[in-house]
Amino acid sequence: MDEPPGLPETTSRRGLLIGLALGVPVIGYGLRGAVVDAGDTHPPELARWVIGAALVHDLVVVPVAAAVALLAHRLTPRRAWPPVRAGLAATGFFIVVGWPLVRGYGRDPTNPSLLPRNYGAGLAAAIGIIWLAVAAWVAWRYMPARITRWSSGSRPPSTRSSRRGR
Repeated sequence: MDEPPGLPETTSRRGLLIGLALGVPVIGYGLRGAVVDAGDTHPPELARWVIGAALVHDLVVVPVAAAVALLAHRLTPRRAWPPVRAGLAATGFFIVVGWPLVRGYGRDPTNPSLLPRNYGAGLAAAIGIIWLAVAAWVAWRYMPARITRWSSGSRPPSTRSSRRGR
């Protein structure tokens, strides 16, 4: 007998129910605050921003991130993929968080203490540090295999085992 359509066996409904029990009141509180404080929140502008952010996320950010990840995965050796994946995620996070500062949103020419730094240079330095750490991680992942191979003066174990079958 076929199972009725719905959640797969491995998916728990408990997580969904907990998420709904916690999320719906928080969303309701936010909507209530937007309506009660309409003079400060400007609900039509807020709705445009929320819908616009969702559309930009779904139509721009996700496809670009997926394309970059797919390309990087195809170009990266298997052993180096975990550090590169972590570097990509950290870079994406830093760009998303740093973008408003780099663009200068909130800067006021009459108040020089608002956004006083060169945030573009700071973001570039942070991304550079991320990729230096990725390079060190990749080097560290490859180092034990090379040290073992060099110290023993022979081929790696995977090569020796494949020659035994001949």
